[in-house]
Amino acid sequence: SARAFRVGERVRLQGGPLAGQIEGTVSSLGLLYTTFATGDDSMMVPNSVVLNVAILPLREPDAVNLRARLRAGMSPGDLQEVLEKSLQTPLRNSPRITLEELDGDEVVVRIAATPRVAAQGRQLASELLSIVSRETRSHAETP
Repeated sequence: SARAFRVGERVRLQGGPLAGQIEGTVSSLGLLYTTFATGDDSMMVPNSVVLNVAILPLREPDAVNLRARLRAGMSPGDLQEVLEKSLQTPLRNSPRITLEELDGDEVVVRIAATPRVAAQGRQLASELLSIVSRETRSHAETP
């Protein structure tokens, strides 16, 4: 009844019984333990400890999502490389590119990028749109 978080939320626990801090995603809430996913590992923390530490919710900024049709000859990997080199806005992680459909010789992808700071979402959206527009134009269209 005293839970300050739900399964799936990212939190940081900090305080005395931990001798430091734990950061992770809440993966299960049990009667005796709360389990946190930390990368590929998981950590079980006794609920008595969870109740005696400070809990800081870690809110992720919204991702910028864009759907794009790649020009013939460009692969999703090529676009990933260009984005990693060209984006100036600090990101939480590398941009994610997922394949959505094949249309003849063209590939349609979805690009998702999350700014490190939520207030930079608008800047990231403009920057992403500019780079993707430039890179996905056909060579035939450029003079």
